[in-house]
Amino acid sequence: DDPYPIGEFGHQGEGSLTALDSTASILEQLVMVPEGADASLVIRHAEREDILAGTFGHDVNLTAEGTQATEQLGSGLSQYRALTVVSSPVPRCVQTAQAMLRGAGSADQVATELRLGGPGAFVVDAETAGPLFLELPIPEIACRQLRDETPLPGMRPTPEGVEILLNLVTSPLHKEGRLHVFVTHDIVLSVFVASIFRSSVEETEWPGYLEGMLLWCDKGRVQFSWKGRNGDVAQLTG
Repeated sequence: DDPYPIGEFGHQGEGSLTALDSTASILEQLVMVPEGADASLVIRHAEREDILAGTFGHDVNLTAEGTQATEQLGSGLSQYRALTVVSSPVPRCVQTAQAMLRGAGSADQVATELRLGGPGAFVVDAETAGPLFLELPIPEIACRQLRDETPLPGMRPTPEGVEILLNLVTSPLHKEGRLHVFVTHDIVLSVFVASIFRSSVEETEWPGYLEGMLLWCDKGRVQFSWKGRNGDVAQLTG
């Protein structure tokens, strides 16, 4: 059995975007990126099957609708930018990455990255943290990760996890005009976004399927866009 804890919010269909909506939203964000500059999209995986209570759900697959929506998203985005895709090694994320590349007509293999999930940037000891993901609701873990000064057992201090993720998603930002997609999980993305905003999960909103934060560099500073809210990472976190 995979020991890494990856939990997800119980009502996963809520707040999900259609492929058309998701593509339109991301393209609207990409308009802000300087011409020729790369951008990174940190995105939640596509719609998946239900996770049984009392399980981590590592082997849960995407639904047929989730796969189709991701292929359409990949096709739509690839008409504007060349894509690279990196994924959490958890199957539903890998399946999302594969569907996106397939939709883009790319034969590239999916690269996996443990900082995106299994265990993710906010888990330092998966064996210790694992039981928390079965005992506590996922939104509560996210809220405590943001609120508590002392991390939960097995968890990394939030600022350290955010720095790890920022380093991962900003390192490929060059001037090749590419879109680098990083497929992750709702709890990773929600804590990352709320931390950047210095806000709560409720205020920044829980990420739906195929929703993501776009990041890019402009005049040496990292900019971001999330659900219509834009800003400068350094100004918000510094």
